Amino acid sequence: MLAAFRQRIRRLADNRRGSALMLTMVFTFAMGGLAISAIYMSGSTTMLSKLYDRERDYRYAAEWALSVGKSQIVKDTSLHLPDSGYVQLMTSQGVIDAGGTPVPKVKVDLYAGIGGSSTGEYGQFVELVAVAFDNGGARHVRRLQLQAENFARYAMFTDQWPGVCYATGEIVRGRAHSNQNWVSCGGAPGPVYTDTVSAVTTISGTAQYQSAKLPTSNMIRFPTVARLAFMPGYASIANLNLTPTPFAGTRGGTRVEFVAVDLDGDGTLTGPAEGYFRVFDANSAAGNNPYVAAGAGTDSLFTRMSTPYNVRLDAFINGAASVNRSVIENQCGLNYVFDLQGSGMRDDTTFIPFAVHDSVKARFKWFKDSLEAQAGNWGGLAAARTRSHAWGSGVLASKVALAKSSGARCYPAGDPHLMPTERIGPIGAAPNDQLAAQDRRGGSDTTFTVTTRTGSWRPWPGFGGGFFTPGVTRRQAIEEPYLWPVHRTQNLNSRGVIYINGTVWLSGKFRGRATLYAAGTVKLIDDLTYVTNPASLPICQNLLGIITGNDLYISDTDLNRPRNVDGTGVANTRFFDDDQDFFLHAVTLNGVSKTTATFGVENYSGGPSIGRLCTPVPPYSAQTSGGCINQAGGVIERRITATFSGGYTGFAENRVKDACLDVDSPPYFPLTGRYKDNEFYEIDPNTFNMIGVGNFYRRLQSG
Repeated sequence: MLAAFRQRIRRLADNRRGSALMLTMVFTFAMGGLAISAIYMSGSTTMLSKLYDRERDYRYAAEWALSVGKSQIVKDTSLHLPDSGYVQLMTSQGVIDAGGTPVPKVKVDLYAGIGGSSTGEYGQFVELVAVAFDNGGARHVRRLQLQAENFARYAMFTDQWPGVCYATGEIVRGRAHSNQNWVSCGGAPGPVYTDTVSAVTTISGTAQYQSAKLPTSNMIRFPTVARLAFMPGYASIANLNLTPTPFAGTRGGTRVEFVAVDLDGDGTLTGPAEGYFRVFDANSAAGNNPYVAAGAGTDSLFTRMSTPYNVRLDAFINGAASVNRSVIENQCGLNYVFDLQGSGMRDDTTFIPFAVHDSVKARFKWFKDSLEAQAGNWGGLAAARTRSHAWGSGVLASKVALAKSSGARCYPAGDPHLMPTERIGPIGAAPNDQLAAQDRRGGSDTTFTVTTRTGSWRPWPGFGGGFFTPGVTRRQAIEEPYLWPVHRTQNLNSRGVIYINGTVWLSGKFRGRATLYAAGTVKLIDDLTYVTNPASLPICQNLLGIITGNDLYISDTDLNRPRNVDGTGVANTRFFDDDQDFFLHAVTLNGVSKTTATFGVENYSGGPSIGRLCTPVPPYSAQTSGGCINQAGGVIERRITATFSGGYTGFAENRVKDACLDVDSPPYFPLTGRYKDNEFYEIDPNTFNMIGVGNFYRRLQSG
């Protein structure tokens, strides 16, 4: 038994002798596979490493070419890019690495062209395209979009800095630059600058800097007339090119007023086509007072709504006939609320010039009747009759009392509010001094009169009807032909450019996007604001640029600055406007043809001294006469000048850049000639090889 068992075990052992060999072979093959895998993996790693190195070379070559191209675009003033197509800046250019060694097998082509709209209406972009390639074609395509820097981004820019300085109480909210030095006055704490201040030479004085100050900066060239030569043509094709009425001494001239019309009757002024301007031409005939002699020329004091700042009103409102007296009594007055529609409710606001408060004249008897009909609202019948006769009583105290009434205000010549005095009628003595029945009441902003005593409104040459919707647009149809549309909806050829070949007075409410270019001087006779606050929603609906060949002034008018009525001090002084500061919503650039031009204040050192403080930085408030220049936008001027001289004179600056100007600009507003990176793009080289560089740029330039 034992022998048999041992024999069986021996046979089993003999049967397993081949398993060791097989196990050895399995391990051998496994190790060989691992070795082969390691060899392949090592080879793949080497290949991938070389591939990445080559890709890095292509990317380096493309980015190197873009950097060289950007430098050339910025510095080479002889380089001009075509409106369509492209120029090739590099052709099969070899690439040198940082160590000075040529990068093998890599060449680069570089192209440059205008991107998007080539007209520059909404800014300008340069498209740089770098193509790194080898014998197999494009391997890496890189695109850099450069945005041209617009002057509109500056809250304050001056080409020259004479002997002036910013003072405590003034503030510049936004980027500021001077092509010479920058000076703040010495008194602490000094003005406030919320953004970077740069100057070509030095920055001095005491100030509160909330960002960087950069002396020894590069000069930025001021725009020239030649760079704006295309703008009159753009305005002409849209019938927005006009020449002001020539001056004859102090007579004549033209004022432009921006207006907005609620076309769809929805109670808002947010429609893109609801912005217009209208043009009033003052009479330049012989004589200077149309209220004394029918058909006489219109002195500029009527058109500007201005009386001498240094003469009290009581010096002439009860004296002999004069331009100053006629301006006050016919263009200044009070608002009344009547029941003119017979509805039983006093809901008709009517502006009544001071001269209408003369019930002796049959022409104005309707006003006496209206007051007497509602005598209880005016302190009784006797009080109503006294007020209706105040200007005709010959009593100076009565006239002074009206002029000092709360809410007294004035309007420039041609304004529809002046219908009771400006609408033409006989000037003779009563009873012939009559108006037609339909003209005996008025004075609201809908009483538009085409030809007035002082001048006439100019029709838009391109008018063909169709602005207003009957029954929806609540404006007089007679006014329609005298509205000049800026938006393409009603002016198909408009590019947002208005050109004025001369000097003009300017004011109003602006809706839309436009750049007004005046070859002469612009004089701001009243506030010029957007129909909505620039900071309110929806933002960036309105953008206005104003460019002048010569100066731009805040005019010394009764609308902008206070006037002494019968003495000095607050109690005897009045602002004849609905606010006590100057408001401007626009970015302005002045002096493209006059190297000493400025954005200044007329009679900036004048009063009267009534203690109107500009208070952006209490308690360090600037003592002024007119208050603050509250401007939302930027000032780009050839030469900075003072706007006040302390002691309750002029205006202090309280400027803030419209935030929309960081990303947008008024149409065709001038560029600084500098570029900044906007966006980078990587392009599929296979697609680029297929469509070619020409088609690629055509796609970019189609918008």
